[in-house]
Amino acid sequence: MTTFLFDNSGTPLPILAASTLISAGKMQAGPAFFAIYLGLLSWDSLTFFAGKMLKPFFSRLNWKVFQKILREFSNVYISSEKILILFCKFVPWVGKATPFLAGYMERPFRTLLVIWAGDLIYESVFFFTTLTAGRVFLEFSKILGIALFAVLMVVYFLWKRKMRKFIEKH
Repeated sequence: MTTFLFDNSGTPLPILAASTLISAGKMQAGPAFFAIYLGLLSWDSLTFFAGKMLKPFFSRLNWKVFQKILREFSNVYISSEKILILFCKFVPWVGKATPFLAGYMERPFRTLLVIWAGDLIYESVFFFTTLTAGRVFLEFSKILGIALFAVLMVVYFLWKRKMRKFIEKH
C-alpha cells in the first residue's frame, strides 16, 4: 500500500524501509519484494488506464495553464519515449506521470508491459542495493555510529565558530 501511494516521490522510501527491515531480520525478502512490485504495477496500471479514459475530459478543458503543462509533458514524453518508458521510475515524479501520459497518448498495452519491466529494474536496483547496505550498516553499526557522532561534532563546532564571528561582526 505504501508503495502504491508514496513511491516515486524522489526517494523510494517503501523499498528502502523494507530492505532495512529485511536486513534487521524483521521481514522476509521474497514476500516484501513481491508486495512492493505489486504496488508499483497497480499504480502504473491504474494511471495508464486513467490516462486512456480521461483523455476526452482533459482534451475539452479550456484551462490554458493545464493545457500548456499537458502539452509540455507530452512533448517531453514523445521526444524521449523509448528510454523514458523503461527508466521513468528513476526520475522523481516522472515515474508517476509517465504511465498516465502513455495512456493519454493512446499507446498500446505493450507500452504498459515495458513500464512494468522498468518497475522490476527500478525495484531491483534499490531493493538489493539497500539490502546489501543494510547488512553492512548492521555489521559495522558501532563504528558508523562513532564516525557519525564525530562528524556531527565537527559540523557543530564549525557552525558555532562561524555564528560567533557573524554575531561579533554585526
